[in-house]
Parts: sequence; C-alpha cells; structure tokens
Amino acid sequence: MSLGTLEEFCNSISFILSSSTVEEAFYDKPGNASRRRDIKSVSFKDLVLSALVSKEYYKELCKRGLRKEKPLFDSLYKAVLKSTELGINFAILGTFIQMIPIAYSSISRSLDDTLKKASVTIRSLDENDSIYFSKSLQILGLSYLGEIDSGFDYRTIGKLPLYEVLLHSSSDSAVKNMLEDYKFSRLVVDKIEKLGMEKGVLEGFLSVLCQVPDGLIWRKHGGRTAITVSKMSCEALENPKLINELDKFLLENGYNPGSTADIVAVGIALFKLGEWYDKNGVNYFNSMQRGCDRVP
Repeated sequence: MSLGTLEEFCNSISFILSSSTVEEAFYDKPGNASRRRDIKSVSFKDLVLSALVSKEYYKELCKRGLRKEKPLFDSLYKAVLKSTELGINFAILGTFIQMIPIAYSSISRSLDDTLKKASVTIRSLDENDSIYFSKSLQILGLSYLGEIDSGFDYRTIGKLPLYEVLLHSSSDSAVKNMLEDYKFSRLVVDKIEKLGMEKGVLEGFLSVLCQVPDGLIWRKHGGRTAITVSKMSCEALENPKLINELDKFLLENGYNPGSTADIVAVGIALFKLGEWYDKNGVNYFNSMQRGCDRVP
C-alpha cells in the first residue's frame, strides 16, 4: 500500500464518519426514517444531505487534531450554519456531537488508540466549546431542549465547560454513550461483527434501546414513555415477531428513537474505522510521524 498524505488520511476518515449516517439510515429500524420511508420529524433525504454537509467539517477536525487546535465545537456551529444556508434540515445533531471527538482524535495507529484519545478529548471540552454548542442549538431552535437535570437548562449554558454540561445531561443516551467511552456504540460493533451489517444494525439498535431509554424520546415525550419503549425493545429482542408491533407503536405515536439511531451510526463508524485502521492506519501514521506530510 502506498503511503498517503494528511489530506488523504483525513479524507478517508471524514468519508467513513459521514457515510456511516447514510448506512445507518439505509437499514430499517423500529420508529426511524430509512431509505424505504420518511417519518414525521425527519426524512431520509434530510439524513443524507446532513451527512454530505458534515464531511468537510469532520475532515477539518481530523486535521486540527494533529495541530491540537481548539475549540472543537465551532465545527458543529459551522455545519449548522452551512445547512441553514443551503436549506437543509440538519437532522444528525446527536451523531455529529458524538463524532466530533472521534474525528479530532483520529490520527492514530488503531481504533483503540483513537478511542483512548477521544476519551481525553471529551474531558477537555471547555467554555468555548459550550459557547459554540449553545449557538448551534439556538440556530436549530429545537423546542424540546429545555431543563434537563436539577434545573439545568441547555439553552442557558453560559460559560460552563462543555464537559460539565455533558455531565449534567448524562441521562441522555447519546451523551451517556460519549461519557462512557462509546460503550453502546461498541455493543453495535460487536453485533455487526457477529451477525453482519444488516442484522447487526437491527439487533444492535434493539439491544441499545433495551439497555438505555432513548434520549430523544425522553426529552420530547417524557421518561415514562421512554422507559415503556425501552421495555418493548427488550421484548422484541427476545421475540423478533414483536419488532413490527414495536415499529407500529412508535410510528402511530410519533416516537422516534433518534438518539439510539445516533448511537448506531457511531457504531457503524467505529466498525468501519476499525477495518480501515487494520489495513491502512500504521502506514499512514508512520508516514506523518516521519514528517513526510505536514499540515500546510
């Protein structure tokens, strides 16, 4: 395999991260939009276009990770602004948030190294990241974002470090996934490795939803509803004949397990990254370490 440049390295990383959203939406999962159908709150087109917009900002994060440049969450702000400019419904907020530390930490020899660095990166998120996160939410105008824990409100973050903000909202399944070293996305990876992509995505989705109530449903419809959906997912996991019943229940009531879909998208990305690093990571990394490829 020929040695590549930083540009090529980050092109590959950003493609994997952005295409994972498309692949996640490609497969049918209870209550979610897919290539076969739109749902009330989001369309397949929204997901694809949001993924296309995001690629450039994942690439930028990859490059900045080498230079240790901060903040990180201005990338989210830029992606949201660009989506607004282009008339795109930015439908992957939860996915993008989780991908930011991975993209920034991606110049590594292996997936394990990337995830170790991402864990440190998450804990270093600061006040500037909070400001850009807050600005992004203001543009998106998500009506269901309000008080989370102990009177804390996403919309009035102020000057708290973003890591502290995330700790306040750790009951959200997507945030919990980040703070616990992507453990639910790793579960999805395990399912894909054992069952293949399509079956692994579905079983991974049900397994995650069974283990942790969906954050988006919790915020929009309350904890009782989120727990009910989680229990139904456990039942469907035990008896696949109930999957259609779960899907019907979610669609009829407008309950979209969007945070779980975000976790699955990250799981697909981790699986794809793992394969890519095994084939290419050491050669690319060693090339850059020798100084053959410097950021302009």
